[in-house]
Amino acid sequence: MSVARYAATQNAAASPREIELRAFRYVNGLLAGASDTRTRAVALEKAHRLWSILINDLGSPGNKLPAELRGRLVSLGLWAQRETGARLDDRGSLEPLMALHRDMIEALEAQRGAALPAQPATAVAFTARVA
Repeated sequence: MSVARYAATQNAAASPREIELRAFRYVNGLLAGASDTRTRAVALEKAHRLWSILINDLGSPGNKLPAELRGRLVSLGLWAQRETGARLDDRGSLEPLMALHRDMIEALEAQRGAALPAQPATAVAFTARVA
């Protein structure tokens, strides 16, 4: 079974929260394991792509999150995108970006059992599009 088909099968049975959690964990794993220029560039590109997907989803008309929360998340995403660009140009620490991702993971885990508005189908493509 191909990786794409496996991811699609896994995503079909997962909630949007689970998919977001997987995406943040995946990207943080890449960032933590970035030991050379190539793996660092790949990890930073995946982090940038993750935040691009999130920002796009947050701006979509179907997003049911409260406007204030969407605005805060977009601000975090824009910071993360600037950070990924800056870290491509230097050998600075990836820890601030990874810390943001850990905070996002913690928040998503806390909301796992809470009744939150359903997210648009865009969220379902996270793992496949980031991977």
